[in-house]
Amino acid sequence: MKNYRKNLPPLDSLMFFEAAARRLSFTGAATELFVSQTAVSKRIHQLEEYLGIQLFIRNGRALSLSDEGKQLRDKSAMALDYLESAVLSISARKSEAVRIAANSAVSMFWLSPRLKLFGLSDNACSVNLMTSDITSDLITIENDLTIVYGDGTLPGFDCILLFPEQLAPVAAPKIAEKLQKSSNRDLFSLHIEERPNLLNYSRVGPDWINWEVWGHSMQIPELSDWPQVMCKTYTHTIGRAIEGEGIALGSLSLIQDEIKSEQLVRVSPLTLTSTKGYYVAYPEGKQPQGAIKLLFDFLLKYPPQASEK
Repeated sequence: MKNYRKNLPPLDSLMFFEAAARRLSFTGAATELFVSQTAVSKRIHQLEEYLGIQLFIRNGRALSLSDEGKQLRDKSAMALDYLESAVLSISARKSEAVRIAANSAVSMFWLSPRLKLFGLSDNACSVNLMTSDITSDLITIENDLTIVYGDGTLPGFDCILLFPEQLAPVAAPKIAEKLQKSSNRDLFSLHIEERPNLLNYSRVGPDWINWEVWGHSMQIPELSDWPQVMCKTYTHTIGRAIEGEGIALGSLSLIQDEIKSEQLVRVSPLTLTSTKGYYVAYPEGKQPQGAIKLLFDFLLKYPPQASEK
């Protein structure tokens, strides 16, 4: 009778080893597995002690495999691939839902309407949408697809650009009409008594752009003198702008539907195209297949274009 528990080391130690052996880097393996470099090093050391052999040859920062390490790398990779195929083959029968993740703003303004269109198409399949503003919830291999904000560089993931970020002032039509009646001058040259509230939000991440960052980038020092209302989130600023409570900083591609429906209109031609964008990401080296590819291709086929209104 087979006694795998007696003859095999903990399977997660083989996962750590396979990642480190493939990358020849403990740091690279840690990034891929979303653990610390120390955790990888400790797990490899435990595996080497269990086997009684040296798997890696350490020469300063350089890392190479011993002959035994090369043998274990090849066979463990095949074994893990086989186990993954076995698990996927039975889990697919239980649920073929594609798992996609995005932050709250992307989910609400851009992704949800497109998931509805996808669900009505001939390629429709079950989709599970996970929404979170916690980055670690989004960037995990448990998600088949993830929509992320950044520069397209994400360790352990391949990223395809959906659309660049373009930011411009937007407001409800009644605010825009009031501005046109009060003055034909540029928005940011209005007198103090003519200025509507700027709907702002706190920057949680260093890459986030709010009114302060936008004004500095656009070289509009007068912006600091405008009345501001602090909102809970970026999404909150858009909601209050739709209600006519002030001017929001609109990410044009995200709120294209609101602009097309004229819930919001641009109140200035000034637009900041940042160095960031929105990307659809998937685990590195795992090209989307099956239902995942159908959704992936659909999202790439229908990227929004920033409104010129």
